[in-house]
Amino acid sequence: MLEHSHEVDIVFVGGGTSACVAAGRLAAANPDLDILIIEQGPNNFQETKVVTPGLFGSHLIPNGRTVEFWKATKSEALNSREIPLVTGRYKPSGMLGGGSSVNFLMYCRPVASDFDDWNMTGWGSKDLVPLLKKFEKYHVTPGRATHGYEGPINVSCPNYHATVAQEYLDICVQTGIPMVEDLMDLHTGYGCSRIAQYVDPLTGYRQDTAHQYIHSQSGNKVLQLMTETLVTQVLFDGTKAIGVEVIGNKRQDPNADQVPKIILARRLVVVSAGTIGSALVLQRSGIGASTQLSKCGIDTVVDLPGIGANYEDHCSCTMVYHVADDVETLDPVFAGDPSAIERGLSQFKDGKGILTSNGIDAGSRLRPRPEELEKMGSHFKEVWKRYYEPAPEKVSLLSDSWSGFKFETFSRKVSNTTIGYESGPLLHSNLISSGSRFMTTINFELYPLSRGHVYITSNDPYSPPDFHTGFLEAQADVDVHVWGYKKSRELARRMPSYRGELSLMHPKFPEASAAACVRLEGPLPSSTRDIVYTQDDDQAIEEYVRQHVGVGVHPLGTARMAPREAGGCVDARLNVYGTEHLKVSDLSIIPGNVGGNTYSTALLVGEKAAILIAEDLGLILP
Repeated sequence: MLEHSHEVDIVFVGGGTSACVAAGRLAAANPDLDILIIEQGPNNFQETKVVTPGLFGSHLIPNGRTVEFWKATKSEALNSREIPLVTGRYKPSGMLGGGSSVNFLMYCRPVASDFDDWNMTGWGSKDLVPLLKKFEKYHVTPGRATHGYEGPINVSCPNYHATVAQEYLDICVQTGIPMVEDLMDLHTGYGCSRIAQYVDPLTGYRQDTAHQYIHSQSGNKVLQLMTETLVTQVLFDGTKAIGVEVIGNKRQDPNADQVPKIILARRLVVVSAGTIGSALVLQRSGIGASTQLSKCGIDTVVDLPGIGANYEDHCSCTMVYHVADDVETLDPVFAGDPSAIERGLSQFKDGKGILTSNGIDAGSRLRPRPEELEKMGSHFKEVWKRYYEPAPEKVSLLSDSWSGFKFETFSRKVSNTTIGYESGPLLHSNLISSGSRFMTTINFELYPLSRGHVYITSNDPYSPPDFHTGFLEAQADVDVHVWGYKKSRELARRMPSYRGELSLMHPKFPEASAAACVRLEGPLPSSTRDIVYTQDDDQAIEEYVRQHVGVGVHPLGTARMAPREAGGCVDARLNVYGTEHLKVSDLSIIPGNVGGNTYSTALLVGEKAAILIAEDLGLILP
């Protein structure tokens, strides 16, 4: 552990996206304040794997130091699979900046009505849209009323634009999906567009909150960092939070000191350990369902059953297609080709080349057309009438076109940096190394009905939690993904680079089915008709969905901001019910899902938290 004060004004439990924003804002404006960020993972300062967009997948290596794999319990709805959730946050792995250091960099904002749906004072669209503008420096188009141009977080379209991305957009337009100049204007729903990224257009660097809010004021002695340190619990005097207990993180350093130490907080403790981590820290501290806490031998400070409940995510489903061998994709990088990575890093020094992009620079927001809705299940039709029909700006599916396949396991030293990638369980080791090229479609359900939970199983911070995603337990969620498979496949089949389906990553259709996978030498003719799916085909798609749906890596809701009588955990000022001097600031507080990737929402939570903390403590905040 680093040298630190044993008593400070404000302790942030976790150094993730929201924590870095709030702590950075407060530290920059209040020279007499003492702020300590306690992060269980390593510092991310100038890490090649962090700042280089094209290496985002290198964090997904199992047992790595920069992300945590949370294994969920077996679920019948997922064919008894134990799917993993990958986060940049709390427990054995993770790193400073949290998800902002390891995410896929996609700039994808909610729609304004998402905020209004929360129905919390001070959290409506009129309150939050200014905060979305405050943190961003938008380089895509000048003069847009809903975008910001002076914030610390750069947003741009990468210098590199994938061939398959442009083809995807062209086919979307040809099939009636409108090209929208600004699909992220907070009001537009249906359409397609290039997807901007959280990347500095000059340097090509990732825009994470640690670099933009914390490292940018490294000389500010107001702000202290303690990395590779676990918070075992928040300490209380009655119901008043007075500090935290910490130990060294032995998952980062096997020799880390496991003797607990106490750090006192004179004014405030802010739990910001992420959707999973915050729920677990609070429960270990005696805040949660008393029946659950007693099973783990923990005395109840506040009986708050909502802690750990209401887990949500954008459950996702992935399909992979062959493309022509001469199409440039990120596959050589994903495969760990040293020459490809070395060449990319050399170009990246000048802010150019394929590594300035994540390879996901085109996508669409989709709602079923009337003729498509008619063929969907009755469960989704009921949801449509109640939720989607009155809100044309809300879409049920976000579909992204990815230039390349999922990651092959490797760990190699390139330019003095160890770079590793995830092992896909269905990926044969020779596929990418053979020189084949792929494109991937990832479909995210944006407003699923299914809910899960995360509960402690012990007071030991290293013990795995009882984590249940709840995915696909509502049939309407299955209906969305079955429709999404058909929709996205028709788009892929019409792209000039398309050369068939990779059968491992598609349903097992009956052999004689018109939907059976194909392998082609050239593109399909322009006269190609849509596939007509039979009932057996639909069953095969549903089976594939249940076997392959995974996390969208956008978890939220486990310490929900809502009235206490409605199962809420924090009030509109982020105070934990029944306590004093204790707030939560991360995606765990979000009351209901949002129609886009959650990085922008985590950023605005941090900005809002800074305002609320400053108001409550009488601090300065410009």
